[in-house]
Amino acid sequence: MDKHTILKQFSFYRESSPAVQSAMATVAHYGSIAAGTFLYHEGDSCEQFALVGTGSIRVFKTDKAGNQITLYHVQDGQACLVNMLSIVLERPAMGTAVVETSTEAVLIAATVFRNWIETDKGVRKLVFESMAQRLIDVMVLAEELAFRRVDQRLTHLLLDRFSNKRRSLQVLETTHEELARELGTAREVVSRLLKEMERTGAVRITRGRLELSDKSMLLQLAGGFNAPPGKKIPAE
Repeated sequence: MDKHTILKQFSFYRESSPAVQSAMATVAHYGSIAAGTFLYHEGDSCEQFALVGTGSIRVFKTDKAGNQITLYHVQDGQACLVNMLSIVLERPAMGTAVVETSTEAVLIAATVFRNWIETDKGVRKLVFESMAQRLIDVMVLAEELAFRRVDQRLTHLLLDRFSNKRRSLQVLETTHEELARELGTAREVVSRLLKEMERTGAVRITRGRLELSDKSMLLQLAGGFNAPPGKKIPAE
């Protein structure tokens, strides 16, 4: 991808005049970010704003003991709210962002992005839309933490991962530690629950991998509770 292709994924750019598009593209820079790279750490002042073209970035909080919980993921055609708020409010980032899979993005200097917010109605709309979407994400997370057991949350997470945006996978390249971080729980808890799922025949566990053995069984395990608001249990 190039920066023009990435920018065209965002409505504020598509709906701008050719002159404004040209001006935006001139100050935007293409970035290819390797998996494992930290986009920012909690407490950093963000100097660049990222618009993701393709890839995945995990945004999370860490407690004093080093335990992590995922707030949300930034994926194709999305922007990061924590990154955005750090720039708009000129305050330190309230979380940490790490690149999960190789990511292509457009990077815009913080001072330039703040100027866009002041002068462009479409960019202001992007800010409000991002705030609304991430508020939903955090509300869902709060509901899951308050009302849903860890085994239920893990089952739905696996169904979502195997569904892979309707491009079904049979094998997940993941670890018990990574799943525990996603759910904000201990690795030992996830390992115990996965062993129980393996005992039922729903999944097969190998080192660094999970294989979907019986999707109907995994769906059956999820059948006793409702999916989080805004999400559906994959049927395929």
